[in-house]
Amino acid sequence: MANFGFSTEDYQASDNEFTVMPKGEYRLRATEAEAKDTKKGDGQYLAVVFEVHSGEFKGRKIWQNFNINNPSDKAQAIGREQVAGWARAAGKPNARDSDDLIDRPFNCILDIEKGSGGYSDKNIIKSFLTGDAKPAPAPAPAKGKFDDEPTPKKSEPKEEAPKKSEPKEEAPTSAKKNPWDD
Repeated sequence: MANFGFSTEDYQASDNEFTVMPKGEYRLRATEAEAKDTKKGDGQYLAVVFEVHSGEFKGRKIWQNFNINNPSDKAQAIGREQVAGWARAAGKPNARDSDDLIDRPFNCILDIEKGSGGYSDKNIIKSFLTGDAKPAPAPAPAKGKFDDEPTPKKSEPKEEAPKKSEPKEEAPTSAKKNPWDD
């Protein structure tokens, strides 16, 4: 048995440490990174602990894994692209080891991943921002001549029927496939 050395009645339980932070832009830094084997033993991932570097949530932690070796080429490519994004955002685009990225602040967009299997929702890094990149602001709604006037409707251009002497042109098909079509 271990004696705490303090009375638990003197302290309030904190429940806000593990609540999710709102979606948005944050400045983070990695504090720990470790390569680990997957449960099946057929790949490796990088387990990283990030900490909010500044602002209202300074000191809060985010845990995120990146596939670095995986039997699924798609999963491996996604994980490696994420690590490359982290390296660029941290100002070390040629990083060869996670140690090159520890304690290097960077900006990112955090999102909230829905919990499953009895786990709560959690924050995840949605994208890494490089340099002075900022997320694009949402476009302002179109206004009429006066703010209280409804937005004028644009007339739709009418599609002309092809002339009998000219065959209708087909839209060109792209030879390049999307990565998710595989």
